[in-house]
Amino acid sequence: LLTERGFIDGNDGDPKVTDDGRLLARIYSESDLLVAECLRGGIWDGLEAAELAAVVSSVLYESRGDAPGASDGNVPTGKLRRALNQTRRLWTELRSDEQRHRITHSREPEDGFVPAIYRWATTGDLSAALAASDASGTGTPLSAGDFVRWCRQVLDLLDQVRNAAPTPALRATAKRAINDIRRGVVA
Repeated sequence: LLTERGFIDGNDGDPKVTDDGRLLARIYSESDLLVAECLRGGIWDGLEAAELAAVVSSVLYESRGDAPGASDGNVPTGKLRRALNQTRRLWTELRSDEQRHRITHSREPEDGFVPAIYRWATTGDLSAALAASDASGTGTPLSAGDFVRWCRQVLDLLDQVRNAAPTPALRATAKRAINDIRRGVVA
């Protein structure tokens, strides 16, 4: 799969890591291949800092039980909605390739934390962010402790994105997103 996708060059029988493979090597996440593909495909380019934090959260977040994720009505911006849709489309392609190669399937992106992290990154208002974490309308928002834990995971992956991003603009956006999240109770 890595050879097919250009992360390893195995044409001469002596596999070598490509530049894209080095990009992938800088991502330490359960969804590392998806993140690397999003970076090299430019799927997250042009997003604002809060939008980048939100789309990054989708490749990390796992809701408890059978709680539904965010509905399209809870996705704050059109650019973010497009990035989430493109990320999910890319995941679908990867999932198909994983099935064909009979390898462990990647975890599906989940939008359940998108409204909360977006609200936190744009306002720094914990009450508003926790209220937004109940995007599915179940009446049970995340606890403050769970919210902080998910924010810290997003911070970690954003830092990896900042270090691996192929463009200066995306690196700068990731740095702004980190600064917008690392405040208040999350700091």
